[in-house]
Amino acid sequence: MIYSLFGAIAGGILLGYLCFDVSDKPVLDTTLMTALNFMILVAGIEIGGNRKLIAKICTPKNMVLALALPVGTIIGSFAGGYLSSFITGLNVYDSILVASGLGWYSLSSVVISTMHSTELGAIAFFGNMIREVSSFVLIPLLARWHKLMCIAPGGAATMDSLLPLVINSAGMHTGMFSFINGLVLSLLVPVFLSVLLNA
Repeated sequence: MIYSLFGAIAGGILLGYLCFDVSDKPVLDTTLMTALNFMILVAGIEIGGNRKLIAKICTPKNMVLALALPVGTIIGSFAGGYLSSFITGLNVYDSILVASGLGWYSLSSVVISTMHSTELGAIAFFGNMIREVSSFVLIPLLARWHKLMCIAPGGAATMDSLLPLVINSAGMHTGMFSFINGLVLSLLVPVFLSVLLNA
């Protein structure tokens, strides 16, 4: 998966350099937003179709824990974005805007590029992609220390690409919370982006 990500980036850069220029950006933005809307629809269908998992989490204790995990992940992500502004040289607003992607690099990068700045959209893409890629290393390590703690680094990706790794590293019970964490964060990323971009 890591190789395919970097291969896609390299291929996109080469294709953009050889075949496109800045005047093509509106068409590319429309294409990307259409593709992302379709991805969100498919994700919703998958979630709705997983009835057994949804039924399993509907106990009061599990519901509280299931909501506490994404809240902690959001607080940590925004705090990290704030602190990184002092290291990267970005202003606090831009840094928090990048962090609001919560690991969903495909959505955050496109929305930020379209509605705010192409340069910051590129930073959001790489920053959130690095978060997901580094999670492939961090999840197995953190699972040895505390199973639920291994969920936080992956952010929104814990319900899809990172879910098998969480289950393999920490078990099916943790995988259930991983799915919920990714679902809640995925639903909130468009909200955070919309609020920040319209602030």
